[in-house]
Formats: sequence, C-alpha cells, structure tokens
Amino acid sequence: MKDKYSVVTIDDHSLIREGIKSIVNKSNKFNIAGEADNADDGYKVVTKIRPDIVLLDISLHGQSGFEIGKKLLKEDPSIKIIILTMHSKTQYIIDALKNGIKGYILKDNSPINLITAMEKVIQGEIFIDSYISNKVISELLPDNVEKSEISMNKSSYESLTEREQEILKKLVSGHSTREIGSELFISFKTVENHKASIMSKLKCKNMVELMRFALETGLVDLSAN
Repeated sequence: MKDKYSVVTIDDHSLIREGIKSIVNKSNKFNIAGEADNADDGYKVVTKIRPDIVLLDISLHGQSGFEIGKKLLKEDPSIKIIILTMHSKTQYIIDALKNGIKGYILKDNSPINLITAMEKVIQGEIFIDSYISNKVISELLPDNVEKSEISMNKSSYESLTEREQEILKKLVSGHSTREIGSELFISFKTVENHKASIMSKLKCKNMVELMRFALETGLVDLSAN
C-alpha cells in the first residue's frame, strides 16, 4: 500500500481548486500532485503525472469533463476518475457509470465525503453521492418491477458459473477488465470471454443494463454510500 495516493484536480474555478487542495492535503492518504483549469491542460497534467485519482468537473473550457474522461480512460483504463460537479442530472450520472468513471459527488458535499469517495474508489468500488443515488436507482430500477421479474433474474444469476458470478460482482463494483484479470490471475481475453458469456446469459447489452440487473437482484446497493 502506498504512503499516499496522488490526485490531480481539474476545475476551471481557482477557489474550488484551492478548497480541494486544502481538503485533500490535510488527509493522511492523499495528496494533490497536479491541477489544471481547462480540459487540454488537464489532459497533459494527467498523462504526465499518471495519478491514482483524477477529480474532474463536467463544465470545463474546451472539452467537457466527460470527453476528457473518456479519452483518459481509453488510453489508461486503470485511472480512477471521480466527477466532482454541481450537476445532479440523472443522465449525467448514468453516462459516467457507463463510460467507466468510478465516482460522482456534488461540490456542496462535506469534505469528509470527498475523502470517503476517494477511499472507496481506490478500494475498487463505485461511489455515488448519497444525495443523488436514489435518483440513479429510480432510473435504473423502475417502480413497476415485479417480484416475479426479480425472482427470474435471481434464477438467471444462479445459471452463471462460480467464476462468472465472481467476475460479475467485480464488474458492477467498478473493476475494469484488466484489473479483474490481474486480481484473478487470468488473461484479459479470458475475462472478456467470461464477460461476454455473462452478458449473454443475463440478456444485458451494456454496463448500464448489467448495473440494473445487479440492483434488481441485490448484488449492489448504491444507496448504501
């Protein structure tokens, strides 16, 4: 385990960046290794420093936070990105999850929750601000889901092999395919094959549908954050 995990913050408001630096640098687990006030400089700082965590705003000069996040994750899927924003729109949160972003927290939250979010993400979990997590659950898990559907989903889960169940739990907890391969000592291709089999058996087309399945069957509870 590292003495401290490195963090880069990308936000176009200097007061926000100063506040983040003060909060992060006071912790005993994290330190700010770099910062930027726009997307282009942010990309350069991250690719140079290769931090453990990127705290990323959505509204930036140049590219949006989502665009730079996708670009960074495409080049290095191991980077842990947390969206730190004022935007609580449900679709933004779902898009973040769908594109591999590991955390989503609002700027008006408490300092301790920001540290908690980073701790969860470093541990390989997904962190969604508890204030907005119920909105995500409502979007992914409609009120009209019948008990019979949940029972059927549990039956589908039981049809997975033990290894597939293990990989599914890691996927919905935010682990990347490469991370899973490393943790289970199997190849990237083997994990991809298992993932394809899981998707097929559960009839899920993407990670959002897989997350919905996990919510329906109780594999993950975003409201617990």
